[in-house]
Amino acid sequence: DMSPLAFKLRREERRSKLFRNSSLRKDEKDDKPTEKTQEVVKDKLGNDVYIRGEKAPDKSARELDEWMKKMKCNVSTGMKLEQFNDIKVGVYQSEVIYGSPSHEPYPDMTTENFIFKGGRDRERKFHGRGTVEFEDDGSSMSGLWEHGLRHGGFKIETSRNGVCFIESEYRHNKMHGKTTIKFMDDSWLEGFSKDGVLHGFSRHFDVNNRLMFIGMYRNGRPFGTCWKIIHGGGCVVGKVDEDGKLSGNNLAYLYPDFKSALIGTFKDGVMVFAQAAQLTGYATDNSCIKIPQFTEPDGMLYQRELSTHEFVTNSPTLADPYETVMVEVKKSKVEGADDGIFARKNTGKNVILAFYNGIKHISNTSENISWEEDSYKIFDPSSIPHGTIDMMVKYRDIRNYCATLAHKTNHSFVPNCEFLVFDHPRWGVIPCIASIHTIAAGEEIFARYGYALDYCPDWYLDAWERGAYTVPDSMKSEYGNNPAWAASTNDDKANQLLEEEE
Repeated sequence: DMSPLAFKLRREERRSKLFRNSSLRKDEKDDKPTEKTQEVVKDKLGNDVYIRGEKAPDKSARELDEWMKKMKCNVSTGMKLEQFNDIKVGVYQSEVIYGSPSHEPYPDMTTENFIFKGGRDRERKFHGRGTVEFEDDGSSMSGLWEHGLRHGGFKIETSRNGVCFIESEYRHNKMHGKTTIKFMDDSWLEGFSKDGVLHGFSRHFDVNNRLMFIGMYRNGRPFGTCWKIIHGGGCVVGKVDEDGKLSGNNLAYLYPDFKSALIGTFKDGVMVFAQAAQLTGYATDNSCIKIPQFTEPDGMLYQRELSTHEFVTNSPTLADPYETVMVEVKKSKVEGADDGIFARKNTGKNVILAFYNGIKHISNTSENISWEEDSYKIFDPSSIPHGTIDMMVKYRDIRNYCATLAHKTNHSFVPNCEFLVFDHPRWGVIPCIASIHTIAAGEEIFARYGYALDYCPDWYLDAWERGAYTVPDSMKSEYGNNPAWAASTNDDKANQLLEEEE
């Protein structure tokens, strides 16, 4: 019979292989940094009210994070934005300029060929609940009519203007009030309309119901402070230009901690160049849009630098401002290892910790390449399925390259982190490591390399067979210092794993 650890390791082995195939998927206490224990104070409903001893920027970052989580709520999550009393959304009160862009597919019903089924008034005008079926393309609309005009809730199925579905309140034949629009690519928005155009609070979601945009619309276009939420990354926030795009100066990329930022010039939500800054607080506009406030940006310029097969960066020692807060490189505790990365602060689960950038290659399966040469290669999520990212020999020394640090992560069969994908403002789409367990300040960070046991370095197979599993400090209470549960049966378990994965 297998021990609980054996079962967990077997499960982790399967999980690691699935992820690899999908790609996109001090013993001396005085030397260990410590953080003050913080007491979280909650209200009767279980919401965080404040944390004793919490600094103002930390409080602001936590509240921005909570606000963003609320903004992500939609029908698919089982909660609506209207359930949160601290967020007030609705129609923008200014007048709509005539001729503003609209998603309305049927602005003039007199020019359409259709069949109507429903109620009529004495003048035979549509009145009450009724349905229109258009003869040209099979589109339809149903809702409440008032003496020939749409006036009430309507649902429209169409194929015009790149739209396939609209659900909206109508007033005097024009969209007015809460409006949901689904587009032909299955992305959708939820916002507020006035006089037939988007004119108020709005949120955009992708085909998987993931939040992409938060902001106010005016005259059919975004205006004021808007947020672009990057799947697998942070957020870009700032005032949009006259075309409603996040282009121009003084825009910010906000990292997942909602504190670290890069402020500078962006083009359509993509960083051109920027400087580091830190969150100081935030304001609220229109009772629903958060406007983060930052320190004055300073320091060296960060530029968009997408690596290629011959280029990595012009600034190899320009450290990432987020990584600098989260991790540091020190001598590893693993026997035979050189450097490792360590947490600078207490960290919970599901937290991005470090990034992995390098030179890009097409995967080389030549048997002439040694494991030593291949030791820094990892999947390239921007070039699936055959792309790989590698660390040039000259950049393997931290003194020559510290622009990203995840390549210093050591292996453990009992990891406290895993490899994921991150859309970085400087590097684009690259691998990253994220915590899968709580990690204490000063603790070394480990990921499971995920080699197949029938094709792996000798040290990897040897560690597996001997049961020599490095256990992260915060997990020793669960697994012990060195769980050697499989000393005599690892071969059988390894074979069983391979058979199950096949």
